[in-house]
Amino acid sequence: MPWVTPRTADGRYLLGAVDAAKTSTAIHRRLCGVCGRALGDRLVLLVRESDLARCASTEPGLHPHCAAYTIAACPMVAGRRSHYRASAHKIDADAVHGADSDRRLGAPAEAWHAVWLIRYDVVTLCCHPAACYLVTPPLRIRPITAPPRTRS
Repeated sequence: MPWVTPRTADGRYLLGAVDAAKTSTAIHRRLCGVCGRALGDRLVLLVRESDLARCASTEPGLHPHCAAYTIAACPMVAGRRSHYRASAHKIDADAVHGADSDRRLGAPAEAWHAVWLIRYDVVTLCCHPAACYLVTPPLRIRPITAPPRTRS
């Protein structure tokens, strides 16, 4: 399971949520959000379409092989879900966050992109730390998925 994914008291992982403290630590210390180890000279940010204009993500960077795992394993990133979950996880509100998670509840899924970087700057977006690539241009930006089409 991803290092930033919180767990309940009985040990279940809360997929789709992130532990605020671990996420902040990962972004500030440049640790991979999946394995928790230090990022090297190539890293990947997985960003939603809406994050591209900001050139920043409140999700931690990933090693390229951890990004490949996430792209295959996460139904949102992989484009297998048409909408975000309709309700929030029921645990301590201070432990779980997303910069705009309330706005996404039940909303249609967005397209995802892989932003390849050598480094990022830490900024604050909506009171959350974020990895920003505005100053250091990306090596490349690759589309991962388009949002799933809903049936008419």
